[in-house]
Amino acid sequence: MRAIHFIAILFPFLLTAQKKQKDLADFLITGNFSIPAILSSDMYRASFDGIYEMNFSANKAFGGNLYAGLGYQNVLFQNDESLQYTYFNASIPYNTRLMGNGVFARFSHVRFFNDIGFISYALQAGYLMCQYKNVNADTSAANQPYGAQKFNAPYVQPELAINFIVDKTISFGVVLSYTTLFSKFDPKAPRFNQFEQISSESNNYVMSWLNFGFNFNALLHRKK
Repeated sequence: MRAIHFIAILFPFLLTAQKKQKDLADFLITGNFSIPAILSSDMYRASFDGIYEMNFSANKAFGGNLYAGLGYQNVLFQNDESLQYTYFNASIPYNTRLMGNGVFARFSHVRFFNDIGFISYALQAGYLMCQYKNVNADTSAANQPYGAQKFNAPYVQPELAINFIVDKTISFGVVLSYTTLFSKFDPKAPRFNQFEQISSESNNYVMSWLNFGFNFNALLHRKK
């Protein structure tokens, strides 16, 4: 539902684009680098902070500035800095991370709003393979039975970007996207369920995060 609301936000931007459009390029190599901000669930947001999300894709034009392509995605989260464990009366910070690697299909559309500026909106759908790393070997009853430290799930990611062509074959811009990973957070997997500030939070929605960052497009066989 939140992804649908996000997509709806894109349309006012599209309406500002000029009606007369020119073609961009036959092929696009697109790359995004952004910082994730966890939105759901509350338990997941209390457990981790976003470090980065990046993806790259190769896209082919199919007329009317419509593109389809394939890409690779990588995302990294670090445990919240408030999480610490006691060892011989000393508080030691956790260093648990969640890393995801995935592949996706990308469908996008471009509309120019002046000679060098264009808005692109896209939908990426793929499969993310995730793993918790540096998991502390907590054996308390709250974390048993232990959750799987590796899991896989599909995801979708609507995206909006404002781009400016700075050279004949490249553009740079800012990008906003919303990732919904169709998997519920399990606090027992990273061994966090013993923390009251985590176990007391709700966990009703799948894992999702908002991304804001920068992007580039390599414009191959650019049309005049």
